[in-house]
Amino acid sequence: MPLPSSQLISRYYDLYRDKEITFTKETLHYLRIDPRQIYIKCAGGQWPCIINSTSFQYSKIILGVGSGAIAEIKKKPDMPVQVRYCFIQEDNTPLSFFVTGHVTQIFPFKETNELVIITISFTQQPPDDLILRMGQFIDTNENFTNRRDERIIINKDIVRRLNLEKEETIINVSGVPRRCILRDLSFGGCKVMCMGVPKFLVNKDSDLKLTFIEPQVSFNIPGIIKNAESLEGRKDICLISIAFNPEQVPMQFKVLINQFLTNNKKTLLELNKMALQQQMNQQNAMNAKNQPQQVI
Repeated sequence: MPLPSSQLISRYYDLYRDKEITFTKETLHYLRIDPRQIYIKCAGGQWPCIINSTSFQYSKIILGVGSGAIAEIKKKPDMPVQVRYCFIQEDNTPLSFFVTGHVTQIFPFKETNELVIITISFTQQPPDDLILRMGQFIDTNENFTNRRDERIIINKDIVRRLNLEKEETIINVSGVPRRCILRDLSFGGCKVMCMGVPKFLVNKDSDLKLTFIEPQVSFNIPGIIKNAESLEGRKDICLISIAFNPEQVPMQFKVLINQFLTNNKKTLLELNKMALQQQMNQQNAMNAKNQPQQVI
């Protein structure tokens, strides 16, 4: 069961208050930050700035040395300043708010004389909206690293809990599409069952399609086939293990897997046991079906 927002806010703030996020193009895109609406406010004025990074305790912004904000800060270094954040919500309406702090450091940005990077230390806990958005982003990336190989065994119940469209999907192997059945899934890879000869699949590039129904989104995740083996009694069907390319795993996919692992932390082991038993039962039934009937 998902944690209420108030508990998530407390958890994220306690765990990640010192964690700094640097705003790359990908990060801005995923967090839906509108960089054109980021401002610094002080001395009764408001000036546009570039946000470089943020934690829950401070923000680092970039300003031109000729900015009016720099002139005001030099006049009164200890005065309160505010950073205006602006996020685009799902309905495309802006969500903006100010976080109050004071300037603690000013350095040249990347050895240039035209730009400076300013550290603004917050004087209070930032708004809940900032903690929730940043906290989810940090939590997902932390678990992507620390729980990359934690497997989710796939069955009908897990498909429903993950909001996957179905177990059956498509995998492209060296550009050739093949129908397959998803057997397990993790941040870092998966196992699928498909038609093929193992020795012709190992070390081949792959591209797995995954479709979710809530939210309605599809991913094509590149990877490489690390291992392949025939199913017992079925030389025409093999089980292949895929390692995703970590640099090309979509952020939204990471979030969906992280939400599942977090929400089902206590029950995941039992769910995996049940799913594995179902897979074994299906395999035994398949093997029995393909056994020649004894003639008496």
